[in-house]
Amino acid sequence: MISQIKSIFKDKNNEDAYYGFIRALDEKNDYYFTKKDFDNLPMDEIAIGMRVTFTDNNKDSGQRYATNIKIINKQNIEIEENHLHDDKSLQNKIDAQDYKTLLINSVQQIKYINDSIAFEDSVFNLLKVIGLNKIFQFDRDNQAGKADGFFIIENLAVMYDCTLQRDYESFKEEQIENYINKLSQKAQLTFNTKKSDGGITPKTIPLTGKSKQVWIITKGESKELSDFDNVKVKEISIYDLCEIYKKRLSDITYDNEKLVNDFIYIGK
Repeated sequence: MISQIKSIFKDKNNEDAYYGFIRALDEKNDYYFTKKDFDNLPMDEIAIGMRVTFTDNNKDSGQRYATNIKIINKQNIEIEENHLHDDKSLQNKIDAQDYKTLLINSVQQIKYINDSIAFEDSVFNLLKVIGLNKIFQFDRDNQAGKADGFFIIENLAVMYDCTLQRDYESFKEEQIENYINKLSQKAQLTFNTKKSDGGITPKTIPLTGKSKQVWIITKGESKELSDFDNVKVKEISIYDLCEIYKKRLSDITYDNEKLVNDFIYIGK
């Protein structure tokens, strides 16, 4: 999220510590923070009205608190009090760099998703915003034992499966073998994919001459698991995918060639 420092106070019990509040933009409780939430930044480097990005957290009691606070612009911003209660308080005060930071932070929120279906859908969206056009999400009905989706870019064809399980290798061993067989033994791949209206349509993609990979997308670390029958199997971290998105935004020369190169070497 993005907002401004509303107040900051010295800790009476510890002269090196401080606490404060980030202004809420929805007229609910403001977000409490302490020095550690600001990477232990000295108090004299923080000022009321300063713009920040942060991760919002809520307790069952209704208390809200901020973590992972980052200063967007260290220049103090003077804002009239009667404009600080909604998003209009930030009009004309966000530059291109701020906007890019906001986009990157929003994409990185995927790390907080702990529902398997939501994770699967969010990975699909993340891959799309990274720059994939030919990406297909498989029909979820009767999906047990099947992959979640498939994409193709330039000379690279990837079948991917998402999981929140840390010890996935043992129970997905047979599934991974099935994915390899689907990619290695056929000149084309046919599957049912979801349409925007919720319907299902068959899709056939030629595989001849393509470099083929199987991705198991997790919250872990990227690494190469195996290379069998000319099909590489990799664990792909969502954190590395987020870094690719960040790189794409930061490099104006970033194109499909660079994206494919990053995909090929991810996990090595």
